[in-house]
Parts: sequence; structure tokens; C-alpha cells
Amino acid sequence: MTNINDCFNNAHQTPLLTVEQTLEQIKNAIEPIKSTDKQMIRDALGQTLAENVISDINVPPHRNSAMDGYAINSEILASAEPITLAVVGTAFAGTPFQGKVSVNECVRIMTGAMMPQDCDTVIMQEDAQRSDDLIRISNQHLKAQNVRHPGEDIEKGAVVLHAGKQISPADLGLLSSIGVSEVTTYRKPKIAFFSTGDELKSLGQTLQAGDIYDSNRYTLYGMLKKMDVELLDLGVIADDKTLIKETLENAANSADMILTSGGASVGEADYVSEILQESGKVNFWKIAMKPGKPLAFGSINQTPYFGLPGNPVSVMATCYLFVQPAISRLKGLDDSQQLSLKAKCIHSLKKVAGRTDFQRGILKQTATGELIVDTTGLQGSHILTSMSVANCFIVIPQDSGNVEAGETVEVLPFNGII
Repeated sequence: MTNINDCFNNAHQTPLLTVEQTLEQIKNAIEPIKSTDKQMIRDALGQTLAENVISDINVPPHRNSAMDGYAINSEILASAEPITLAVVGTAFAGTPFQGKVSVNECVRIMTGAMMPQDCDTVIMQEDAQRSDDLIRISNQHLKAQNVRHPGEDIEKGAVVLHAGKQISPADLGLLSSIGVSEVTTYRKPKIAFFSTGDELKSLGQTLQAGDIYDSNRYTLYGMLKKMDVELLDLGVIADDKTLIKETLENAANSADMILTSGGASVGEADYVSEILQESGKVNFWKIAMKPGKPLAFGSINQTPYFGLPGNPVSVMATCYLFVQPAISRLKGLDDSQQLSLKAKCIHSLKKVAGRTDFQRGILKQTATGELIVDTTGLQGSHILTSMSVANCFIVIPQDSGNVEAGETVEVLPFNGII
């Protein structure tokens, strides 16, 4: 269970918060997880470092060649052309050349091989003419060319990765390059989620008149899975006040965050809203956005809670815009803005001023490098196919009206969680 700041004391808010105001209130309310785990680096992929990682070695640890070629002593470059050198041995990566090398001699060397003690420069094999055990080179080369020096990438004692960094595949290679096999990370958040509604049926059940299949739980599962959290799928909970209350309280005792879809408005059968007002500290917001105007947010027994809308596109939009940054904050990740791009809209878009629209779009790059975006078609909050074919949101500002074909618009590319 994760504590949440005690700043949600009112049951209702001023209508039509902006998206920015909503994000700010959520950010201020979420406390990052402080408990940590020590684990092998492969298991730490996607998690957040809790401590700085400091290198105990130089990388590379010794002088080595950046090319296949010939290691020489650069003093010979002061000679007149042509320069002829005798090849006295070979240095392989992992098998250094151990002998002495005079100024008139050279060593055949492979990429990554340790430089011979008497050599300081590498001539690329393409720049040398070899005949038997002799090579001929020009004097138009620079001292220390094609040589990697100790600590050139990482110096001993340097901070390689800082606390708050989400561990990437590149970081696994970086950690292994300095011999680190274990790191300390913040514990992975556990997210509980369920759907509410007597009309919802799970896969495998037969639909009766008025029933629909529960799609929200599956889209939330997919999005949360991409966020690398521990999942607690509580299924579909019927519109029963006692059952919903029991489910919410149990989830609050075992999870770091709770998500529900549907039931968090003010309808006659929306027991979630009644329970939250009795047992939680929750705001019921109306956000100046489309889709996803209604949103409940707060806490149940100090566990952060999101009550997402019931329409499938609204669920995904609010999860993308609000739940994703909230989970990042739980993880202790450094603040980062979602990538925003500008693109030319190739078709006109309908828009009524008053709310920020997040229309579904298809972003492409032309052969000349220009970014263009097209609509997916119908934009209703129930049109789940619009999310399936889209790869971005087209963001139309709150006070704007229709968008004409050819206008430049802002787009938010889906970042892999949709």
C-alpha cells in the first residue's frame, strides 16, 4: 500500500478542470514507493534505480585498437616516405602481444586488442601495403590515431547511472561492462483493477439482452503490462454496494494503486461513487477534454484510486494521459514530458470549442520527411476500433474550433503502451 497526500477532502470540484490542472493535482498527490529490492540486472529491466551506480574500473580498462590494422611507434612518422616496417607478431582481442617492438617494427592488431607496450598508434589495414612480413605506409598519419584509451568511455569512480533512472536495455550492457551484476531498485508497483456493471460479461459467457463483453479490463491489462507493473486483475464486480466496497477495501490493503472503469459517476446504480464518498477521499472531476470528461481520483485507506470512465476510448485516453504519469511517479522516475510533435493534418476535423480534443490519428512521414497525420474516422468514445488503427492522438486546443485540411496540429505519438 502506498500513501497519498491528504489533499482530497472535498467530494466535488469546480467543473471543467484543464488537463494541465488535473495532471498537476495528481502529481502533487502521489508519493513514490520507497521500499527497495536488490536484484540481478536482467530482472531489473524497466525498473527504477534507487541508488547511484559507481564504476570500480575504467572502461576500456586498457589501451586498445579501434581498428584492424598495424600498431606502430609514432616516432617513425618523422621519417621520409616511404616507410617500411617489419611485422613481428599479432595482437588479438584477449591475447595481447607480449614482445618488444622497435621503432622500425610493427604488430598486426585486431579491433579491441590491447596495444603493445612500445606502440601508440594504429594504421588501418587499408592504409598499409603488405608484402610477406613487411608493410609500407606513408608518413601522413597522426600520433595516437585509432587508439582507445583507458577510461575513455567510463572513468573509475564515475557515477555511471543515477538514482531515478529507469533501467533500459542499453543500461544492462553498461552495467555489465563495469562488472555490476546486481542493482538496488524501487519495488515494482502493484496495481489492482476491475470493472463494474451488471451488463458486463467476461469472455466465454453468453450475452443476454442488454449485455456486452467487458473490453475495458483487457485494454487496461495491456496498457498496464507495458508499464511494467505487478497486476492484480479483480475481474468484473456486479453492481452490489457491499461487494464493491469489500473489493475496494481489500484492494487498498494489498495494492499500491486501484483502477476501476465504469460506475464512478452519479447515476442511480453507480455505487462506486457512494462508497468513495463514504470510505475514501476522492474528487469527482469534470475535465475539459474529449473523450474522458468524467474522472474520479483520490484515495481509499491512503491507497491512490482512479475511477475511469466506462466508454472504452475514454478509458484508454485517461489511462494514457493520467494513470501513466501517476505510475511513473509511483516508480520514482524523474519527471519527463510526453513527446509532442507538429504535423500537417491532411483532412479537416470537426471540433466544438470548450474542451481539448484528443482525436485518434494516423501519423506518417512522407518521402520528403514531412510529418502528416490523418484521422481514423469516427471519433465517438465507444468506437474502440479508432484506437486499434491509430498511432497517436491529435490534440486540438480547448478554445479551438474545426481544423481545416493542411493546418499544422499537435500530435502525441503513442509511446508503446497502446
